[in-house]
Amino acid sequence: MLANAPIQFAEKSTVTISRPSNNELLSYIQQYQFLISDIFNALCKEFFSFQLDYGVLPSGKIELLVSLSEEMDKMAKKKMEEIMLDCIQKHNLNPISFQLTLKDLYEPAATESTRLSYNDVMANLFETMNDQNYGDFSVEHSITSESIQVMINLTEDKNAGMQKKAQQLAEDIIRQHQFDVQAFQIEVQNKIAISN
Repeated sequence: MLANAPIQFAEKSTVTISRPSNNELLSYIQQYQFLISDIFNALCKEFFSFQLDYGVLPSGKIELLVSLSEEMDKMAKKKMEEIMLDCIQKHNLNPISFQLTLKDLYEPAATESTRLSYNDVMANLFETMNDQNYGDFSVEHSITSESIQVMINLTEDKNAGMQKKAQQLAEDIIRQHQFDVQAFQIEVQNKIAISN
């Protein structure tokens, strides 16, 4: 796991905040959604292969978590960090209020932050389902004031056994990333029409 050095050194504060309530988390999501979108778009323009997540650290800082799906050299990682810092500054935000973390897509993230998105987990689930030949399917997630909702949609022809297998796979991937499965509400449906 790599972090931007100046921001990492600024993390010396021992002040901690309690875990935000679900409503507070939704407020953070609304507050930073445009920044996250701008960072995502700026990194995509450079053709990086990544997933972008964010969360609230116990110190109150916002963690920007970039999960890399391929090996990158130090120069490319530095360029990613510079792009992210540039976006933060364009939004008139203080870079010291953020911690940048780069990790491998399949490596669990440190669970210090309260996550505001789970794109890395969903990408891992999607790739695993694709590798296991589930055919056509979709995977989506959202955060509500009550839970983290995961929706897996399979084709109409998939039976209850395949639905149960998809449910179990989602639970296994969530555990692999070291999150509490009980915090997730997983729903598997068969709503994708099969075209002839």
